[in-house]
Amino acid sequence: MMSEEGDRADRIFWEVELKKLNESLPKERRAVSDLLKERTPAYKNLADETIFFNKLELSEFASAVPKDHSSIVRLPIVIFRDSSMKRGTYMIDGNEYEVEAVNRLLERPPYNNKYLFRPEVLELARKFPSIVAFGFVI
Repeated sequence: MMSEEGDRADRIFWEVELKKLNESLPKERRAVSDLLKERTPAYKNLADETIFFNKLELSEFASAVPKDHSSIVRLPIVIFRDSSMKRGTYMIDGNEYEVEAVNRLLERPPYNNKYLFRPEVLELARKFPSIVAFGFVI
């Protein structure tokens, strides 16, 4: 009986910790086309903080998005680290056009590959810190 209570307490602890870690994730992602029109493009995260996009990063990111897809591609790009995946493997959480844009920016075919490896994630975070948000899944 004590083991079941301990397991439940552990599960609750990790759920609370994950929720804290994921507070930087966006409440709502926004279309590139809308963000490009704004003087100070931003979004709200789950902690209800306003996060501003760097306009130069936004412009460079938008250059990898075909004009007819700019209303479909939403930012920030969310990259998840899932503990069930192999160490150093991450996943782009987005539609096929968002995945394609990230792959173009990283100059890596095939363009439909939603998995990233640590060096690629580090490159994205270095080049586009205001465009990328990170989440964690157990």
